[in-house]
Amino acid sequence: MDPRIGRRTLLRYLGGIGALAAAPLVAACSSQAPPATAPTAASAPTAPASNPTAASQAAPAASPVATSQAAPAAKPASQGATNKLRYLYNATPGVDEQVHLDLVALYNKLYPNVQVEKIRVPNDAEIVRKLLAMLAAHDLPDLFWNRQRTAPPFIDRGVVLDITPLMAADKIDQKDFWPSAIETYGRQGKLYGLPNSSSSNCHYYNVDMFKAAGLPMLSETVKQGGWNWDSLLSVATKLTKGSGPTKQFGFGQIVDVYAVDMYIWQNGGDLWDANVTQSYFNQPADVGAIQWLVDNVVSRKISPSPLDIQSGTDLFAAGRVGIMMAGRYELPNLAKSKFEVAMVVSPDGPKANTTRGDDLAASILQEAPNRDNAWNFAKMWTSDDGQKIVLVSRRSFTARRSYAQSDAMKQNLLPWEDLNTYINGLERTRAYHAPAQTGQVNDAFDKLLKLAYTGEKSVKEITDTMTSQINEILKQPL
Repeated sequence: MDPRIGRRTLLRYLGGIGALAAAPLVAACSSQAPPATAPTAASAPTAPASNPTAASQAAPAASPVATSQAAPAAKPASQGATNKLRYLYNATPGVDEQVHLDLVALYNKLYPNVQVEKIRVPNDAEIVRKLLAMLAAHDLPDLFWNRQRTAPPFIDRGVVLDITPLMAADKIDQKDFWPSAIETYGRQGKLYGLPNSSSSNCHYYNVDMFKAAGLPMLSETVKQGGWNWDSLLSVATKLTKGSGPTKQFGFGQIVDVYAVDMYIWQNGGDLWDANVTQSYFNQPADVGAIQWLVDNVVSRKISPSPLDIQSGTDLFAAGRVGIMMAGRYELPNLAKSKFEVAMVVSPDGPKANTTRGDDLAASILQEAPNRDNAWNFAKMWTSDDGQKIVLVSRRSFTARRSYAQSDAMKQNLLPWEDLNTYINGLERTRAYHAPAQTGQVNDAFDKLLKLAYTGEKSVKEITDTMTSQINEILKQPL
């Protein structure tokens, strides 16, 4: 964070003293040109379909809207009074950033009179720090790339624009987005980000390894209705063999809170209370889920230990792990595999079949100087043309139910990817409510979990310590 920003200034905008959309923040924007008149729905980029599949369905809709044949988004009749757009996002240079560069290029074609200022930071933690500093300094971006683990600090402090009136004006139906996206960005009937990509963790597996072990494919286990923690343990145990640097493991290690959370939810637990002020890691359901994961490493030895993975080698890609829990973000690595890969939805837990995923969105600042330009960018990103760009990297899934049935989505899948598995998982995905102090919480959790994986501490010891440490962190100001 910028050392020139005083703590009093920061707390004034981000503490509980008052809403950030108060006079000082408004004054910071008063020298900017007034917002442009919002374009009409007819002139906006292609909007999501108004007839999505019902939220309770796991399978695709029988008669999807043919969004893949939609024409490219048309330019509005008038650009309005402003010709700037400041866009804040996180990415590393290269492949990771390309989707953002391609989106800006498309926007420049649609709105050639608008100058886009790209503000790039390397990662999630930095985008939070950067946006906090920009808010405190009255130096606002118009639009920022938001996700589950960065959304709460800003939505909960009232600095993000509710876009439900804009969606209604442009006839964009919230029901066309996955349930976890609405849970992530929704508060009391309002929505603070227009979803633009999604993912749901599934279980990828090494088909060659299954064949060599004489085991039925996991797809058959799913069809028979027996895919759960017990059957995962059974299969992973049969796949595990050998010792030393060439040992083969049945199931990958679950290494951080962004993955452990799914097992806690499936065991009937929660990470913390609804307001993210009190953690629950020492509660029976949480302890039981973490114990199950630790036993896979320490006693059952079907998952690699920290020592086994310290070299940084991707053991699944190396052919040494049979089953890996991950999302589509792993696809660039999986596409290079020298063995056949297949996939199934995550197994059912003892209490729930919840899956873990991520939903990303374009969020507009409440006092954005160029609000209409920001909204046009957000709509473009969610439109058919924007979704095509999202899919190019093969690191995510469409944010829209209707577009999941498009030819573009189907053609984007690798031969072994299963569309229904992704959709099933997305309908079951739960939103991760991140604490404002995400970086500190993650560090504490990861360090303590590693102590259990190495056998240095018991699960009870680390969960008791985890609870007390994280509760103290949650009390700290942002």
